[in-house]
Order: sequence, then C-alpha cells, then structure tokens
Amino acid sequence: MKKMLVILIFAPIIGFSQSQQVYEKVMGRFVSYYNAMQGDSIKAMWPYEKDMARWLDQSWSEKSLKEYYSEYGKIQSFGFLGIDKEDENPGLAVFKTKFSVAGGKTLSFTLDSAGHFGTFRFVTSSPGIDKLLKAEKKKKN
Repeated sequence: MKKMLVILIFAPIIGFSQSQQVYEKVMGRFVSYYNAMQGDSIKAMWPYEKDMARWLDQSWSEKSLKEYYSEYGKIQSFGFLGIDKEDENPGLAVFKTKFSVAGGKTLSFTLDSAGHFGTFRFVTSSPGIDKLLKAEKKKKN
C-alpha cells in the first residue's frame, strides 16, 4: 500500500520531467537548425499540412532567417522555464533564450503526439510567462 501511495504522489512529477526532457530535446534541435540557418530542417519540425506550407515557406525562408538574425542574432543559450498553465494551448512549454543581438527573450511551443510543433511562438510574452519568470527569480534569491 505504501509503494502504491508513493507512486501516486510522484507520478505527476515523473510525467512532468519526461515531458521536460522531450521539450528540451526538441528545443535543442530547433536551436541547432536555427543557428545553422537550416530553414528546411526547421520546417520539417511541423507536421506536413497543405494549408501551413505557405506560412512555413515564408517564415523559415533564407530571407526570413537573415531578418531574424539581423534583429535577434544567434541563440547562445536556452533553459526550460516551465509550462504556461494560463495559456489557451495546453502544454505550452516556455524557454528562456539568450540571443547574441537581442539578449534575453522567451520562446514557447506545444508538441503533438508525434513530437512535431503545434503552437510556436519565436519571441513571446504573456501574463503566464511573467509568472514563470517571477517564480524563477524567487528561486534564485
């Protein structure tokens, strides 16, 4: 009975840490592709949907990547901040990112069951993200 209770108490934590690892792995791939300006590899991180093809082609074209680089620079580092539980998209993972030009920003995304991007926000903020940033700052102090 005690073992069952321990499993029930820690199951949400174990599930969360597995999700965090998956999010971190996907973020690492995105950062690698972004920093290498590999737009085709970035586009492949979404499931193929005909109605999204034009948006993906425009968003991750060589021209768009050069514009992102000009404004933000390379992603120098990233760290998992948490899940924005206030967002309308369940499971929205938020990452602190440090860009070589723009400095500290946040990036967020959801994943489908196959590990493809769903919602993706390159640079974003929200009340939920502000709470995650505040909570992280409290942990450090």
